[in-house]
Amino acid sequence: MIFFFSCSKDKDDTKPTITINLPVELQQINGIDTIRVSATIHDDRNIESVSVSLRNGNDISVLTTVTKNPNTKDYDLNISYYFDDMHLISGQYDLRVSASDGENLTVKYVTIFLNETPKSKEGTYVISNSGSISDIYYLDNAYNGAFYQSINGDYMGSAVNSYDQQLIHASSGTVSNASVNSIDLTSGLNLWSIPIINSPPTPFYTSFLYDNESIFLGKRNGGVQGYDKNGAANYNASAISNFYVESALVHDNILVTEQHALSGTTVKLIPYWMASGNPTTINATLLPSEDIVGMFTRATNEIIVITNDALFNGNLIFYDPTTGSLTSFPIGLGKIDDCLEIGTGIYLIVHSGNISTINVNSNFPFATTLLISGANANNIWYDSFLGELFVASGSLLTVHNSTGAQIGSYSHINTIEEVIFWYNK
Repeated sequence: MIFFFSCSKDKDDTKPTITINLPVELQQINGIDTIRVSATIHDDRNIESVSVSLRNGNDISVLTTVTKNPNTKDYDLNISYYFDDMHLISGQYDLRVSASDGENLTVKYVTIFLNETPKSKEGTYVISNSGSISDIYYLDNAYNGAFYQSINGDYMGSAVNSYDQQLIHASSGTVSNASVNSIDLTSGLNLWSIPIINSPPTPFYTSFLYDNESIFLGKRNGGVQGYDKNGAANYNASAISNFYVESALVHDNILVTEQHALSGTTVKLIPYWMASGNPTTINATLLPSEDIVGMFTRATNEIIVITNDALFNGNLIFYDPTTGSLTSFPIGLGKIDDCLEIGTGIYLIVHSGNISTINVNSNFPFATTLLISGANANNIWYDSFLGELFVASGSLLTVHNSTGAQIGSYSHINTIEEVIFWYNK
């Protein structure tokens, strides 16, 4: 009987050893920063790869992984590691150093504490439109203005996506060569552009909404088209037959749309599932010719809808999108020209050139307080970060604090269409 034996003389059971010298345990990192990562690594075989990464509490890499290929038995790691994501939140993270000899892997961790980059305001953009060209001006935080750039097309809406540092401008398509554009705020270059099918004088798009790095455009021929931060289509919903979308609100997991009949005076609130674009089948009908000035989430099953009725009287409606129920109350200040939210259930409204607050967190009649009298206000915008109110009266922009006192002003070249705020993140 003959026996055959085999053996693996090259089998390696020895793992690399790692000693992390820097950073030290619980070292503090402040926002955008660079740290020195130093480690001593040894093995009885050549070390094929060494990697450094930052991991969150779920052991998921949150920054760029740096990999070295030393091909030596002894290796002194000494690199600069960049904390270049200002969106990382404060807290503990693990710096992971791993070494492999091709067969064996060793991983060591050191815990660091990150103090996140504080939010700051980079400036304000003011937009006007001549009918075929939008002029965009930049205001610094002292309200000094300078020309930024021009965009061809009429004006429908705009937003700053501070997370991705983009300015988005949308035309409706009532003039030729109109488009939807995204500008890189760090370089001023155009990131992407979506041409609009020429439809003058009828608009192709009828509404604009920015929410959570996406835009939602209502279409005259029915429906809503969504685009992500890269200009790629990521959402689609169909309007009810012979209706178009006039405005919209993202509320929890649904998109609530204001839809007007192409002919006639019927106005409906139609919700769609955000995940699929399918309607929820729970609809509501407003008064004939009622026009929505603003929609705001107040609670899980409650949306505040501020409207003007056919007689141009302002109303405040409690709307439950899960049942379609509408409960309307008169505001009692005449026609509402603009409105915005400054806190849950607390709104600023423009009426007859004046600006008042209305608080719906108590029983009707709701508390209203005159904030600014005689402002000749057309539109208002609120910088919630600094608590500043921007008021447009034609081409004049005034800035007010929380008490309504004026703290700054800026004279624009034309009637102001939009004011949008730019932050570092």
